[in-house]
Amino acid sequence: MIRDLKFVKYFRDFGWEPVVYAPENANYPVRDETLANDIPRGIEVIKTPILEPFGIFNILKGRKKDEFVRDVFLVSDKKPGLAHKLGIWVRGNFFIPDARMLWIKPSIRYLRKYLKTNHIDAIISDGPPHSLHIIAEALHKEFGIPWIADFEDPWTQIDYFEKFMLSDFARNKHKRLEQQVLKNADRVTIVSPAWSNDLADLGGRHVDYIPCGYDEEDFKDFSVQQSNKFIISHYGTLGSDRNPEKLWPVLAELTLELPGFKEDILLDLAGIVDHSIFESIEKAGLKQYMRYTPFFQRQEVIQGMLDSTVLLLLLNKGYGDYNVKGRIPAKLFEYLGSRRQILVIGKEDSDVAGIVSDTRSGLTMDYDNVVLLKTTITAFYKAWKEGRQLYIPENIEKYGFKNLTGQMAALLDDITDKPV
Repeated sequence: MIRDLKFVKYFRDFGWEPVVYAPENANYPVRDETLANDIPRGIEVIKTPILEPFGIFNILKGRKKDEFVRDVFLVSDKKPGLAHKLGIWVRGNFFIPDARMLWIKPSIRYLRKYLKTNHIDAIISDGPPHSLHIIAEALHKEFGIPWIADFEDPWTQIDYFEKFMLSDFARNKHKRLEQQVLKNADRVTIVSPAWSNDLADLGGRHVDYIPCGYDEEDFKDFSVQQSNKFIISHYGTLGSDRNPEKLWPVLAELTLELPGFKEDILLDLAGIVDHSIFESIEKAGLKQYMRYTPFFQRQEVIQGMLDSTVLLLLLNKGYGDYNVKGRIPAKLFEYLGSRRQILVIGKEDSDVAGIVSDTRSGLTMDYDNVVLLKTTITAFYKAWKEGRQLYIPENIEKYGFKNLTGQMAALLDDITDKPV
């Protein structure tokens, strides 16, 4: 979790010495060992083994037992079959609050011993996985250590919650555990204004908004490389619920109607991408203009963003009554750090739209606004031919990780009565 990593990097600047507790053998869809370079020298990092059920899930979903988990519910390389659905049902109803639940009791036992011989002033738990909140809650209760529960996504209010196919028992247990965290934590933080309001209503308490961000130092050794291609890029996970089905035909039309466009266009996708995206691109006749990189290192991401003409940000369409307006993909802030122009497709009253408007970094439009989509891409392309950007981000410093770490440190000062 890059957000946690950056907090650790800058906490010392605000008078806090972090101690990191993490699993030593966790299963992740993508690993980038270079991120460890951000950990300051001398930081204490505690690791213990974690038992995860992903081997069982892979078998139930028809995959190899030792295959890395590569998808969430809306990202797969083929249409989900019965085995996949069975795996999701088992995950949702037997592993509560999440697949890391088997780490809860061993962690509490280990950290109980650690805290008896080591002084800790405060705890920050970051979820999901929400199992980390359960660990923190137990230690908070036993030792009376002040605790901040930090949410990067909601718990029962997340837009894919019902995709777990939950029984009444499982749903009620999720809600009970969530309420325990909201009731007992000294402070609760979350990454978007809309979700902050939702969580405050759910828990009957104040919830602080501290967004994700970008690190200026990540960009200092890179420079913009002028490309001879008009590059529209998307970085990170791209699920079926963010398939811009109207975008692909628009791009196909422009290859026929806009002089030079078909020679210049490059559609650059990097990360885990759902099969439905590739199917839509191929159906529109755009496969020849696409470049796809399944896995990448952070340095490649940064250089790729800097080389892009337009950075594509696709927002969740959402399901049921869940509030997708609060979902702010972390890549937005990386996009801001690159100072390239951003095209957002999603709800025009979302938190993302507000940030993009406030920073003058791009434009937000609805998924179905074909006319605006076509005129905007045309304008981006013509500006590129003239060697300029339509939008240049400004006033983005407030989203710098050093500033955000200062906000989190201020909450730590408050709950521990530390003199400022």
